[in-house]
Amino acid sequence: MFTLIARARKDAKALNYINERNYGGFLKVESLGGGRKKEEVLENLERAIREPYIPVLLLGEKEKELMEELLPVLRDSAKPFYARLLRTKRVRNMRVDELYSHIEEIKARFRLGIEWNDAYALNPENPFGIELNPDYDIYLAIGDGFRRSMRSILGVELGENSLVLRKTMNQEVYFSGPNKVAEVSKKLGFPTEVLWRCPCVEDVSLDSLIELNRDYIEAFANASRAFLETFQDYDIIVPWSGGKDSTATLILAKETFGKVTAVYVRMEYEMPETDEYVEGLAKRLGVDLIRVDVPMPIEKYGMPTHKNRWCTKKKVEALYSVVSEFERPVLLVGDRDGESARRRLKPPVVERKTGFGKILEVMPVKFWSGFMTQLFILMRGFELHPLYYEGFYRLGCTICPSLAEWEVELLKKRGVKAPPG
Repeated sequence: MFTLIARARKDAKALNYINERNYGGFLKVESLGGGRKKEEVLENLERAIREPYIPVLLLGEKEKELMEELLPVLRDSAKPFYARLLRTKRVRNMRVDELYSHIEEIKARFRLGIEWNDAYALNPENPFGIELNPDYDIYLAIGDGFRRSMRSILGVELGENSLVLRKTMNQEVYFSGPNKVAEVSKKLGFPTEVLWRCPCVEDVSLDSLIELNRDYIEAFANASRAFLETFQDYDIIVPWSGGKDSTATLILAKETFGKVTAVYVRMEYEMPETDEYVEGLAKRLGVDLIRVDVPMPIEKYGMPTHKNRWCTKKKVEALYSVVSEFERPVLLVGDRDGESARRRLKPPVVERKTGFGKILEVMPVKFWSGFMTQLFILMRGFELHPLYYEGFYRLGCTICPSLAEWEVELLKKRGVKAPPG
């Protein structure tokens, strides 16, 4: 979660309009009180920085000198921040949609921006030069299994713990150390294609990755927990697939509330090793786990397709059958901006209408990258789902229509075959 900071109250009013319109009012907006000199605004700035949310300072060109005075204060805070001088006299002079685009691009910087320091370190200034786009994501290619899969299936060599920039249409750019080593298209419905490759691999230490990013990710975890504390009076339920995003959400929920119920809707064609992963980690976390088994009668409905995702309907119905038994439930879901434009455009809290009344869906890792959720789980001393170490970016069912050819090949390597139908 972010705090948007402007100099004057009228500027903050312009930001707050966007906050209410696009983010459901769940970001914070602060004014520096209107002062034009450091000593006039310092107290307000320091108060905003002390808040757990991540600060974003937005000033206009007429406030350039003030920006230069305030940047050292932000740097001394030792927490992630971003400051931008907009190409307009004041924040309130910028068109609303243009100002919104700036905020979206800055949000993307926080989860995509990288600095190379013998390992990949998150930095919204992005000195490494990662291509920035609000709909992109980054994640780590962790494990020998991932490297073997890339080599055996695609003939691409990766170093240990490579960085992956995941662009739209499932197009991925791979980095080994500071080097770009490959670009691969995993577009749905098309063969996996290596667009180019370079044999210049370099290993990166996982321990270094964790230590370089620890403070940054802890700052985001603190912001997410502060956001979650708004929902203290609810029954906390986490729909848990075993994937990295719902797992990070579950850990945050446990750290924030203590008492948490995880609901594992176990589809008939579940991914391998998910049962063992979910049950083992639930015990280690000390959360209540409810498992619901859902049959998938493909002989009746046919194979799921993008136009007929009857399986999703069954999964949601199974989840809501559990949730309806709670007096005041709220669902903490692992949706993130980097997964799709559709998810990015949703506010951090969505109200759903169900057969048993309205229910809130809350997204505490919405502004995180896959890179961040992976490292957060590892920082807490837990392993990722085993399939991530073999080349998967996301988890679902083995007959999911959203499986790319790459994922189908990975499942074949495990001996998983699609059922007849």
